[in-house]
Amino acid sequence: MSAIPVEISVIIPVHNGEKYLAQCIQSVLEQNHAALEMLVVDNASTDATAAIARKFPATRYFYLPRKGFVPALNHGVMNCQGSFLSFLDADDLWQPHKLAAQLDVFQRNPAVDFVFGHVEQFISPELEEPARSQLFIREKELPGHIRGAMLIRKESFWRVGLFDEATEYGDFIDWYMRAQEQGLQEVMLPDVLLLRRIHGANMGYLDPDRRIDYVRVLKRGLDRRRRLGKA
Repeated sequence: MSAIPVEISVIIPVHNGEKYLAQCIQSVLEQNHAALEMLVVDNASTDATAAIARKFPATRYFYLPRKGFVPALNHGVMNCQGSFLSFLDADDLWQPHKLAAQLDVFQRNPAVDFVFGHVEQFISPELEEPARSQLFIREKELPGHIRGAMLIRKESFWRVGLFDEATEYGDFIDWYMRAQEQGLQEVMLPDVLLLRRIHGANMGYLDPDRRIDYVRVLKRGLDRRRRLGKA
C-alpha cells in the first residue's frame, strides 16, 4: 500500500502560557512523523508567550486581540495548510508516537474520518505539595474523546464546520455531536497518546461553575437531533 502524502497542521491556542508552552511545542517536534506545521495562536498574552513561540523556527505565530479560546482555535483552522488537522492545548503534551499511530489507521482504512487515542492525566510535577494536595484525578487514564487526542482529515472537519464561538466551554462536545450527526467515521486507539496536565489553573478548576455550559451544549445537541429525527 502506498504511503499517504501528508502534511499535518498542529494548532496550539494559548493565553499567558509561558510556563508550559515550550514543553508543549517540544512534544510536537519529537513526533515520529515530521511532515507537519505548527500554528501557535496567541490570544492576547501579556507574558513571554510570544518570545517562547518565536524561539522555535518550526512555528507559525499569530497574535489575536482578546477574543477567546474558541476564536483562537478557529483562526488556526482557517490559516492552516495541512491535509490533516490536530490540536494541542499549550499546557498538555503528546506522546512521541501519537501522530504516527493515528496516521497508520488512516493508511489502513481510507474510510476513517478521525482517530482518537487514550488520555493520561498527570499532576504537574513542579507543583509544591500544598498545591498538589488540592488537586485530584478521578481517572488517571481514559478514552480521549477530546480535541487534543484527535487527528482528523481536513476535508472531514469542514463537513462539520468550525467550533461554535458562542460556546465558551463545551465547544468540542458541540462539535463532536455535529460530527456524529454528519456520520463521520471514527476509531479509538487503545494507546495513550495525550498527556493532560493538571496544575490548578486549568479552566475547569478556575471556573467550575461554568461547567453548566456543558449541560447547555448537550441539551442543544439533543434538541437538534430530535428535530432531525436522529434522537
